[in-house]
Amino acid sequence: MGKPLFQPDQTHRHIGMLAFADCEILDVCGPLEIFHWANVTLRHLGMASQPMYSFEILAEQAGSLKTLSGMKIVADRAFAEAGDEFDTLIVSGGNAMAARKNGEMVEWIGQRSLGARRVCSICTGAFLLAESGMLDGRKATTHWGYCENLARDYPTLQVEPDRIFVRDGEFYTSGGITAGIDLALALVEEDWGSEVANRVARFLLVFFRRPGGQSQFSSFIPVEAKTRMDVRELQGWIIDHPAEDLSVDALAQRLAMSPRNFARVFLKEVGVTPASFVEQIRINVARSKIEQTQQPMKVICEQSGFGSDEHMRRAFHRHLKVSPQDYRERFQFQKEQ
Repeated sequence: MGKPLFQPDQTHRHIGMLAFADCEILDVCGPLEIFHWANVTLRHLGMASQPMYSFEILAEQAGSLKTLSGMKIVADRAFAEAGDEFDTLIVSGGNAMAARKNGEMVEWIGQRSLGARRVCSICTGAFLLAESGMLDGRKATTHWGYCENLARDYPTLQVEPDRIFVRDGEFYTSGGITAGIDLALALVEEDWGSEVANRVARFLLVFFRRPGGQSQFSSFIPVEAKTRMDVRELQGWIIDHPAEDLSVDALAQRLAMSPRNFARVFLKEVGVTPASFVEQIRINVARSKIEQTQQPMKVICEQSGFGSDEHMRRAFHRHLKVSPQDYRERFQFQKEQ
């Protein structure tokens, strides 16, 4: 027999979870639960006789710490007391916009990042990593609602808003809140292989690899034309008439412009092409009908202007990374009988 495809490293791993006032409690507890159940699974499989993950919560001071929900957690010690003993450093999210103003904390993150094998952030914790300079020139993500802010505040970053988590070298950043669980499972898989990570996911009733990206949870928010009222009025008409002929030629005719000039003006005013804007509007219309009605997909397809089931399916996969049917199974509002 040949060697197994995966040979886990039996090294013990100490994990530091950095929290702060008004952090998101699930950013802290979610990943740590994954590591706890990885320890349980490793013992159950006979792969380890003692816990292979240990962890502690660090904060500005040891003791009680209030999270965003008002619930309190207990920090084991002050981050200033910790050295380079961490295999993996994780920065939680929450009110990171305030936390990144803590110069001592940001400087500590930068110093400790140099000694850790892996450095991770959950949700808006990416802002703290970015503030420390450790993400300069790297790919990163955060909660979909804050990706534009991250890209604006730290222009050297290559922000990937649809990713559940992103790895760039030894740095890992994840999307919003529960994405920390996805990231922690990926770290367990990296350390111990897919069987262990898959067993942990199954026991906790979560996806081992979540299908789709963050975009399936967000909505497209139309950007109004910057200066031209006629383009703004056309945008409103498009939103109200998704099933009409919304080709560039047809839209240009409504504004009495040549198709070429219209496409140029629309892109300059709105920031996206007319075709992209129309497709996003139609996806929003279809999502709303999928979530709130029992209408057949064929009817939704017609009402949202896609023209064919295949066209709608491709649009959903292109922007949401899931099919319309999968989207319905996850997000449809179930009315009481």
